[in-house]
Amino acid sequence: MLEKKHHQTFVQTEQNLFFLQAVNFLKQLYVLIKPGVISLVIFTALCAMLLAPSDKSLFIKGMSLTLIAMGASGSAILNMWFDRIIDSKMDRTKFRPIPSGNISANTALGIGLIFSFFSVVGLFFFGNIKASILLAFTILYYSVFYTMYLKHKTAQNIVIGGLAGALPPVIAWISISSEQIFYPTILCLIIFLWTPPHSWALAIFRNQDYSYADIPMYPVKHGIKKTLFMMNIYSLLMVASVNSLYFFKYVGVSFFLGSNLLNAYFIYKLFKLNKSQNIKKDSIKLFGYSIVYLFLIFALTVIDKYLF
Repeated sequence: MLEKKHHQTFVQTEQNLFFLQAVNFLKQLYVLIKPGVISLVIFTALCAMLLAPSDKSLFIKGMSLTLIAMGASGSAILNMWFDRIIDSKMDRTKFRPIPSGNISANTALGIGLIFSFFSVVGLFFFGNIKASILLAFTILYYSVFYTMYLKHKTAQNIVIGGLAGALPPVIAWISISSEQIFYPTILCLIIFLWTPPHSWALAIFRNQDYSYADIPMYPVKHGIKKTLFMMNIYSLLMVASVNSLYFFKYVGVSFFLGSNLLNAYFIYKLFKLNKSQNIKKDSIKLFGYSIVYLFLIFALTVIDKYLF
């Protein structure tokens, strides 16, 4: 009887240990897919689906959105796999799952490839070949062209590489609709122009980190003053692209007014950064607001369509 009890206790302990290991693995996987970035990808893609004229079922739309998120997750994992040495040198990234040893590099590589492959194949079956090809292009563009080349070779890395993060609304749109394709193109342009001021604000804050890791971010190579000048230009172009939605009659007055309040506050935060006596403090504030800004701009397009 005592032996049986010990056996049951051993089995239960093994089961509990397996459960805890599985939970920890899922937690590490969650960090590996860059949830902050992925949430923005999913949200912009979701907004595009809500805006697109389509008679597709909710199931098809849901599957398409899930597969786009899966593809974005796969490319993020591949990015972390390749950058594991650099990540280990930077304070911001040294505790990520691979450099910290919580997930092996080979495991991450395998998961990234599986996610990427099945997302592209799945979108072919649940969406269409155009969306599937564009998703494949986006994954390769980010995980190979940007991660393995641009990031390490040019100060324009996030400008050129920003296309990958800007394409999800277009992929989502064409996966369920072939009408009004210029609309998601403008949404893509907004994200593309938003990326430099957003990313360079963080790069200013983490300037020493990037310099130590020998990553040629714009502030590292060209200094803060020139970076701020370029951020000003991209921000003005971003504001113009947001307003183009109204001038091309894709949105109404409610979006025009709401978006320009957001634009005005963005420009105000940028102006403060240009005049700042505490560049790190104001750069991270702009970075934080830029995330809220993009979420709200896309939310306003949906609100304008369904409520006004």
